[in-house]
Amino acid sequence: MAVELNNLEFGTRWTEFHTDYYEGYLPNMSDYHMHEYYEISLILSGNVKILLPHSVQTGTECRLVLTRPMTSHLIVCEPNRLYKRLNLLFAGDFLSDDLPMRNQLLGVFGKHGKVVLLSQEQAEDFLKLAEEAKRETDPFRQRLRLMIFLSKVAELSKKDERSAETLPSCVSDALSYIQENYQSKIVADELAWRLGVGRTTLMTSFKRYTGSTLNEYLTRYRLKQAIPLLRNGETRQSAAEACGFGDACNLIRAFRRCFKVTPGQYLKSENQKTI
Repeated sequence: MAVELNNLEFGTRWTEFHTDYYEGYLPNMSDYHMHEYYEISLILSGNVKILLPHSVQTGTECRLVLTRPMTSHLIVCEPNRLYKRLNLLFAGDFLSDDLPMRNQLLGVFGKHGKVVLLSQEQAEDFLKLAEEAKRETDPFRQRLRLMIFLSKVAELSKKDERSAETLPSCVSDALSYIQENYQSKIVADELAWRLGVGRTTLMTSFKRYTGSTLNEYLTRYRLKQAIPLLRNGETRQSAAEACGFGDACNLIRAFRRCFKVTPGQYLKSENQKTI
């Protein structure tokens, strides 16, 4: 079964196994999301904050972030600091049921995701394993490489797992609410009332744990939904209405605030990158 990586904006399709690499100084336009595949993010550098359903972890150390299908998560990197990470993704049926120790190996992902702290040497070893798996073209050999990778994660996670701070429920609930209702008008006072907390508590906590204000995050989330619509030929007005901006003027202003360009200029720049 082929899987579309639209939520990561890679614009590619893959079958069963995929890897990608990112390196740069600007944070990618990520959001609190979930997907239908297993994901391992090997974070090699950067000051990174990781939000899982019930925990948040921050630091500059190398780490493995493991999420199983349908686990909500958000990885935020500090801007203007070099951020490097490699993602290893595989479909749920890539490791078939009859493989020995399958369930034990997949147990390293935990019920609500897991973060494992790495030394520089350990990170380099995992990077080497991931690159070897990426170079493989035979699915059977890819499975073997992946099993070796997961077995080493299992050994390591028994010895050392980064302690986590509890993520306030108002933050995770707010992120989930935006995910489900971004097309509608969202007002901080009403959202705080809905979540049963004060407006100040919500705004302060949201900024602390996500690194963005509620409005900044909401705007970026809506833009991320609008971009594929515009890319597929939707008008600015229809994309604005579908994504909660109300009208084309608000959509254009949001593009200018976030990207310093108009929607047309943004799409033109995207097209030039693919040539």
